Amino acid sequence: MKILLKIAVLFLMVGLLILSCSGEKPKSTDQTKKAPTTEQVLVDSKITLLEEGLTTAVIDAKYIEKRFGEKNTMAREITAYFYDSTGAMTSWLVADSGFVNEDENMLNVFGNVEVTSRDSVKLYTETLSWDQSMNSVVSKDYVEIHRGEGVYRGYGLVTDRNLKEFTIKKQVSGRIKNLPGKEE
Repeated sequence: MKILLKIAVLFLMVGLLILSCSGEKPKSTDQTKKAPTTEQVLVDSKITLLEEGLTTAVIDAKYIEKRFGEKNTMAREITAYFYDSTGAMTSWLVADSGFVNEDENMLNVFGNVEVTSRDSVKLYTETLSWDQSMNSVVSKDYVEIHRGEGVYRGYGLVTDRNLKEFTIKKQVSGRIKNLPGKEE
């Protein structure tokens, strides 16, 4: 009888153990939908963008943060240098912050954006996107371009990274002085 009681207790314990292990675990406060965690933080670092082995841009930032599951790398206090196919610097920009998509070689910057070409043309705006594959710089915000003594203003911009040719989309105004071939 004692052996039967021990066997029954043993089966009962094994049964309880199996039941406790097979039940679903309670889900915690929805951790699966949590924001991506930081993978890497870099201070005073650079990101180099290449096309066919040639450097097209070097993005220098005071703070860079890469997160798991996100395609964009966040950067703060940015200075970016742009290069042509010969390796010569064509322009540079400074901005408060931005995102770099290294897979698509795109840069989106925000806050106090200033771009300067090697020909001393200056562009001022609050947001700017550079798409390497299209070799275009785009903004939907207010822009101001200073070229020589001329100043061009308006909303929306499409230009190349050299700031040689540009289109301002709407509410365009400007002032041009000292046109070539004209005497003042």
